[in-house]
Amino acid sequence: MMKLCGILCILSGSTGLGLIFARELALRIAELKQLWQCMLLLQGELRYMHQPLPEAFLHLSAKTSSPFQEFFLHTAQELRQRSGRTAEEIWERNVKIYFKPLHISRQEYRDVERLGGMLGYLDIQMQINMLDYYLEQLKTSLQQAEEAYKGRCKLYRYMGMLGGAALAILVV
Repeated sequence: MMKLCGILCILSGSTGLGLIFARELALRIAELKQLWQCMLLLQGELRYMHQPLPEAFLHLSAKTSSPFQEFFLHTAQELRQRSGRTAEEIWERNVKIYFKPLHISRQEYRDVERLGGMLGYLDIQMQINMLDYYLEQLKTSLQQAEEAYKGRCKLYRYMGMLGGAALAILVV
């Protein structure tokens, strides 16, 4: 009876682990899509509304959901306070706070971090061009994430179940 309980625990644990890995891939895709939409909205605020960064970020915070909502809201508030820090420093600090729990890759994280230096530094046309470039990078990352999901999702699920089954056989 004790072996049967152990086997069931091994099977459920390994299957759950496979499902968690598959879910991580899905969360990355969802977050990249949300980030892409945010950057597209930011580009529109700069290009068509000619908003300064604090106002553009404030408008974005009203149009997005968590964690991007909090990121843009706090960034806008800090930019308005003019505490002696540059826009790049404020952006990078808030990226470290609000993007840390996201499921994006290290490269995607670094790209977002670098974007802040370009937004607070250049004129509006250059900022828009930089956002165009960043949106292309983000689109590529999103396509790669979707391809990885298609290829690995089933693999993670099945490997979790099969790994648990193999371990259960070894226990018996």
